[in-house]
Amino acid sequence: MNPRALAAWSVSGITVALASGNPVYRALALLCAVNVLVALGRPEVSLRGLTIALVVAGLIAMAVTTLASHTGDHAFLVLPAAIPVLGGRLTVEAAIFGASAGLGIAAAVLAAAPLSLVLTPNSLVDALPSALARTGAAIGTALNLIPGIARSATEIRDAQRMRGWRPRRVREWPDLAVPVVLTALEGSITLAEAMEARGYGSGARTHYSDLVWRAADVVVCVVAPAAALAFVLLRVTGVISDWYPFPNVSLPPVNVFGVACCLALAVPALVWRR
Repeated sequence: MNPRALAAWSVSGITVALASGNPVYRALALLCAVNVLVALGRPEVSLRGLTIALVVAGLIAMAVTTLASHTGDHAFLVLPAAIPVLGGRLTVEAAIFGASAGLGIAAAVLAAAPLSLVLTPNSLVDALPSALARTGAAIGTALNLIPGIARSATEIRDAQRMRGWRPRRVREWPDLAVPVVLTALEGSITLAEAMEARGYGSGARTHYSDLVWRAADVVVCVVAPAAALAFVLLRVTGVISDWYPFPNVSLPPVNVFGVACCLALAVPALVWRR
C-alpha cells in the first residue's frame, strides 16, 4: 500500500470523528478504523496496549465531564456544594455526554493508529517530501521510542524477577526505572552512531524503493478525502445536526448521507485486504 494514501485516509478519519459530536457517526468511524487495523495491521503488532489506553482515556473523559458539568434533569448523586468545581448535582446527561466525548477521542486515535501499526517507520519517513527529511527522521525515531522502551522495560522486569526482585514498595521501583533509562540512553547513542556511519545529513536523502501508486491506492486517496469533505459540508449546511443530551437524553439524529460518508472509511480494508 502507498503510505501517502494511508496518511490521507487517516486525516479523513480524524476529520469525520471530530467534525460532529453525534455518537453514531463517531462509533461508525471507530468501527471502520478498527476494521482497517485488524485487516491490515502488521502480524507482530498487538492492539492490546492501545485498547487499554483508549478505554482509560474514555473513562477519564467521562469522569471529568460528569464531575465538572452539572447540567441535566436526571441527577444520580449530589456532592456537597462546598467542594470547589466538583460540588453539585452529578447527572446522567453529563455522564452520557462524557462517554460521547471519549468515543470521539478513541475514534480519532484509532484513525491515526495505522500510521504506526500498519506502516513501518521507514516507509512513513520515505513518504515525506525531501524538504522534510530531517523531520521525518525525528518522527521515525519517535515512533520507535515508546515501543522500544516498553520492550526494554519488559525484558528488564523479567530479568529482575528471575533474580528475586519483587516490587512491594514504591521505593523499590528505581531498581527497574534506572536500568530502563540507562538502556534508553545507550540505545540513543547507538542510533546516533549508526546514523553517522551511514552518512546521515551529508547529502541528499536516498530511498530504499520508489513509491508506486496502484489502482487501490488511488481509490483510497480519492474516496476517503471525498467522504470527509462531504461529511464536513453536510455538517456545515445543517443536513447533519449535532447532538447534545441536555437537558434530557434523546436518541441522536441519524442522516443516511452521513452514515454513507462514515462507511466510506472502510474502503482500505476492502481494497488493501491481504
